[in-house]
Amino acid sequence: MSITKTKNNSYRVRKKYPVDVVQLLGLSNANYDKIFKTRKEAKQAELDFENRIQQLRDTQNISSFELGGEVLFKDFYKDTWLNDYKTGLTSSYPTVPSKVTISNTEDVFRLHILPMFGNYTLNHLNHNRKLVIQKMNAKAKEYANFKVIRSYVNQVFDLAEEYEYIEYNRLSKSLKKIKSIKKNHITENKRNEEKYLTESQLLEWFQTVKEDYDNEDLTFQDYVLFWTTYFLSDRKSETYALQWKHIDFSNNQIYLVQALDKFGNVKSTKGNKSTDLNLPAVLKQLLLEWKNVQKKELSQLKIKQTRDQFLFTYCDRKGNINKCVHTDFLNYRMKSIKRRHPNLEPCSPHKLRHTTATLAKLNGMSLESISEALTHSEVATTKTYINVNNVIKLTPADFTYNQLVKSNGGELVGNLVGISEKKDTHQLADVQNR
Repeated sequence: MSITKTKNNSYRVRKKYPVDVVQLLGLSNANYDKIFKTRKEAKQAELDFENRIQQLRDTQNISSFELGGEVLFKDFYKDTWLNDYKTGLTSSYPTVPSKVTISNTEDVFRLHILPMFGNYTLNHLNHNRKLVIQKMNAKAKEYANFKVIRSYVNQVFDLAEEYEYIEYNRLSKSLKKIKSIKKNHITENKRNEEKYLTESQLLEWFQTVKEDYDNEDLTFQDYVLFWTTYFLSDRKSETYALQWKHIDFSNNQIYLVQALDKFGNVKSTKGNKSTDLNLPAVLKQLLLEWKNVQKKELSQLKIKQTRDQFLFTYCDRKGNINKCVHTDFLNYRMKSIKRRHPNLEPCSPHKLRHTTATLAKLNGMSLESISEALTHSEVATTKTYINVNNVIKLTPADFTYNQLVKSNGGELVGNLVGISEKKDTHQLADVQNR
């Protein structure tokens, strides 16, 4: 019997494609295996399967198996795939995508995927692997985050197969073979030194930021924001989310408990971590002064500064006042500093984070302590932030030899010093004897 009931009370249809149908469709797997919610749906699917096989044999036209595949890629994306994606049905990830993730995904389709494939039908693309590979390969050469595009295109055709718009996803194997060419090229050509600032380069940034503030090219808020991000070595989204209730001046503590998404909404920190950091004396003084300045500025706008007030806000282009700073607020400020001082090494908030981790390691801070300070879930992540070669002060062999010397009364195999000298003498004697 081709229909069986599963443990989940659904109904499974299992059939074998005849040999001639396998050859006509170019199938790599001769099994038809689908699950349906009701027995009625399963019976209808079994009947449709038999009818399509007969139609294929009569007409020799494979479209009888893929009638739904004549829909345009852009229409299937808009009407079917996107709705399922928003509810988490297109991947095995345990949670539904956030608003920010959905927005980013829609941008990827709008800017990259739909211009390539939007006006083709699913069937045309599914049966023309060469066309798809050529377009995707070209995209891999120009777009660094190509793996995201590859994943989404594959998800579209997997869902089309699941909903029987197409008989099966013929593109899956080919897509996996396409390499992230541009990203690999960037990785190969990016030197470790470019990932962080040296001590002298960091000092230049410190001096320049102070100079720009003194020249009124930076506001006091900009100045404090830079130093807060530097001293905390945190993610900029966590600095942006700080409220005065997270600054404990009495106990010299800062509490990192939240972050902001790109829309300015409060969310949990990465990994849902809460971290208490010691408040450096220099930063404490800056924040105390900024709190007083901000209080005066807000009072002029008839806004009372409360414990829930965010430390860093601005007036957006729509005229909304006291809004949390934009996701690239500090990036823009640092780029403007670089434009005013072309000799500065390029830097960003994230590069500052790499810099503090790398220089701390060079100056003797342990990897575990750095990892804890950066709020990483594992030390392996921290290693990607530290862009210098490991310095081995004591090899395992050296350590073992020293231990053996201690356990053998201070001497193991005699005095090793001068052995090479003696060896040379013996070699000279051998030559003379010959």
